[in-house]
Amino acid sequence: MATISDALTTDGVLADVPRRRVWPRLVAGFVVGLLLTIGLAAGALYLYDAQHDYRVLTGIDVGGVDLSAMDRPQAVAALEGAYASYGDGQVVVHTSARDVVVPYSAFGRRVDAEALVDEAMAIGRSGSVVDRALAEVRLAVEGHALAPRVIFDADALRERVQREVRQFDRPPVDSVIVKGVASIYAMPSRSGRTFDGSAAAAAAVEMVSQPDAPATVEVDATEADIPPAYSSDDAAAAISAAQQMDGDLEVTFGDTKWTIRAARVRSWITFETDAHGATVPVLDETKIGPFLKNIATVVKKAPVSASFLRARNGRIVGVVAATNGRKLDTKATVAAIAAAIKARGEGATLKPIPVELASVAPKLTTAQAVKRGPLMQALGTWKTWFPVSERNYFGANIWRPAEVIDGTVLYPGQRFEWWSALGPVSSATGYGPGGFIAGDHTEPTGALGGGMCSSSTTLFNAALRAGLQMGARSNHKYYIDRYPLGLDATVSKTRNGSQTVSFTNDTNGPIVIRTFRYRAGGRGWVRYEIWGVPDGRTVSLSRPSVSNVRKATTSTRYVSTLPPGVREQVEYPANGMDVAVSRVVRDSRGRVIHSETYRTHYVLWNGIVNVGR
Repeated sequence: MATISDALTTDGVLADVPRRRVWPRLVAGFVVGLLLTIGLAAGALYLYDAQHDYRVLTGIDVGGVDLSAMDRPQAVAALEGAYASYGDGQVVVHTSARDVVVPYSAFGRRVDAEALVDEAMAIGRSGSVVDRALAEVRLAVEGHALAPRVIFDADALRERVQREVRQFDRPPVDSVIVKGVASIYAMPSRSGRTFDGSAAAAAAVEMVSQPDAPATVEVDATEADIPPAYSSDDAAAAISAAQQMDGDLEVTFGDTKWTIRAARVRSWITFETDAHGATVPVLDETKIGPFLKNIATVVKKAPVSASFLRARNGRIVGVVAATNGRKLDTKATVAAIAAAIKARGEGATLKPIPVELASVAPKLTTAQAVKRGPLMQALGTWKTWFPVSERNYFGANIWRPAEVIDGTVLYPGQRFEWWSALGPVSSATGYGPGGFIAGDHTEPTGALGGGMCSSSTTLFNAALRAGLQMGARSNHKYYIDRYPLGLDATVSKTRNGSQTVSFTNDTNGPIVIRTFRYRAGGRGWVRYEIWGVPDGRTVSLSRPSVSNVRKATTSTRYVSTLPPGVREQVEYPANGMDVAVSRVVRDSRGRVIHSETYRTHYVLWNGIVNVGR
């Protein structure tokens, strides 16, 4: 221990003695105290956090609903319970038709509990330890309030509102023009309507998104008119124009007149939209042609080919001049009628309309006949008789082909073919139902034009005997005894193919086919003649060579389709056989031009007689 005397120097002066420092102790004490305080605070914060782990901190509420110390499910349940009224309500859409109601439940309006709880649980959970401590103190003292929010399916609300108001939409109705028997009139048009569901839906979405939205949200869906595309005024204008076109028409041919009634003219008028969008009456010219069929029949005059005068010995001594025929020029007549109707629609006075005609030249003109007439003679001829009955449409199916072919001229090298020469075969051209061989039986009236084989067979035999170059020929299934044995020539057209007769003029000059048609009682005849300039050729035909004959029989069959005791023969017997006929044609020097053998197989065909029982 130092004393005062120890502190004195030898000079008696007081020496420097070390002083004890106090401030480091004070600083050290402060630091220790501070650390203890922070440690206590940290411990307290730790304990506080531990108590609020996964819970809302104390002092937080949503619109007055205290969520302090609640875990997430508790907080969500508290908010959903407190704001359950957010889902109780409705949207009322007013329309001029009637109101529609969309309940809040239809689009799921509710409090946004999940998001609000997430937000509440995040408050006071960020920053440093000190920041969090201060925030927790502040929350505990001052609290923190969140505003409630609403969520809902806006798309569902929009779709529901638009769908509900769409049911009151009404499409417009266009005026319809009706052509009656006596007049043309129009069904009235009507405007449609539509409601602006989009604007109403947008307004509803805006209002129900507010938390304080009332229990009933009211919006208006405005109505808009939809005008018709074709109004009653449009129809009236079109009808007025059509009425000017309407009225009787008079068509003339010399002193003969035909009246086309207004009702028919009216049926030819249709209505179309022009390039400017206006509806105008239009004349359907395709409907005029059918009306002219009767007129065409009246004005038609067949041409007359030049014909040859013959002496009793058959030698030609002169030529009868040809005359042109005439026919209705349908196209030009239709155009004339259409032009007159259109002109009347524009205010013109309608006058009688003359038909338009076209000249029809004969097959053999006078000039053509005069060149060869004096030198011509019959090169080949053949005649066939037939019973006039329903099986040949009472002769028409045989005579009509001869009538069409009469006067046909074939020039050197030109080929004749039956169906090409005949043209259309229909009821309109003079044909009717007739018989044909259908498999194992004969149909008396089952084919249009049936029976014309009598005509084709006759022409074939005339051409054969004229020494011409022969082409197609087919025999009947069974032999018909009115025809030359082995030299019949049937013609037909079916789905499976056709049979025809053809030959070629292989002479050096033209040939003319002449026909003759006549009747005596129940019998009819057709005759074909081939006229031309003789070139010295000769024709020889062999006698038919018959073999393999099978005798036909006739059986009786009792049927209920006939009265008792009445007999009707439905099939006639024909022996089955094979027949061969040869033809040789020689020129003026005796050289063979043509040589062929026609081989024919006829099937056995037994007769059948039906007897009523």
